[in-house]
Amino acid sequence: MVFDAPAVLPALLTPFDERGGIDARALADHVEFLIESGVDGIMPCGTTGETALLEADETLAVVRTVVEAAAGRVPVVAHVGRPSTTATARLIEAAIDAGAAGVSAIVPYYYKLGDREIVAHFRALLKAAGDTPLLAYTFPARTGNDLSAEAFKTLVGDGLAGLKDSTSVVEVHEGYLAAAPEAQIFVGSPSFLLGSLRSGSRGGVAALANLRPELVLALAHAWRDGDDDAERLQEEVRAAEEALAQEPPLVALKRGVSELMAARGSRYPAALRSPLGA
Repeated sequence: MVFDAPAVLPALLTPFDERGGIDARALADHVEFLIESGVDGIMPCGTTGETALLEADETLAVVRTVVEAAAGRVPVVAHVGRPSTTATARLIEAAIDAGAAGVSAIVPYYYKLGDREIVAHFRALLKAAGDTPLLAYTFPARTGNDLSAEAFKTLVGDGLAGLKDSTSVVEVHEGYLAAAPEAQIFVGSPSFLLGSLRSGSRGGVAALANLRPELVLALAHAWRDGDDDAERLQEEVRAAEEALAQEPPLVALKRGVSELMAARGSRYPAALRSPLGA
């Protein structure tokens, strides 16, 4: 699983039915829409997928549904990160068994960790992943822990395939790119996509791509083609992200996808899982 720039992967939402369970039909229909739109891969069960609110069996149910719906047309990179090394390693093995082409794990959260603990955690996950590519995922605003560029470089030397960077800090992002230019590094917010691609990233893993894949793809392709329209498209992407941010996280995004899928003749529940949906 190697992505060439400029790759766009939706950070996939998770739909819940009226009983609060995973709505597999809605999920599969959404995956079909995204693949038809031309995305380069899909990452389920991350922050946008309400990962911290999913049980282990639910995470695997989502991964299986997405893998089946994708049917080999695009790679599925399953995010399965948990605070516990053991729990994450078990989910990595199960996600690979379910057909994921790659796996991802967020920097562990809740307890304060330094480079030594984080490197040890990911080395254990690399053993669990075996030959399947593993991406780290850093989002310090949510985890309370940072992945240093030095630790990232060490882990790439150990076999880590790359990183999803949701720090939204240009200097930090460029530090990762400089530390391990051979790695597959993705930016988390498409508001930074153009600059990230110009600096050498592989592309973006974007929440906005759930709703506006054509817009995020247009920006990526404009950069690829040297199109002067890239700057305008970047501003349009930034405006779209800012519009979604006027409401609590995921509310506007899920409502927008629900409306979009309804227009396609599919039912997609807009509910969030409690406590987000309380």
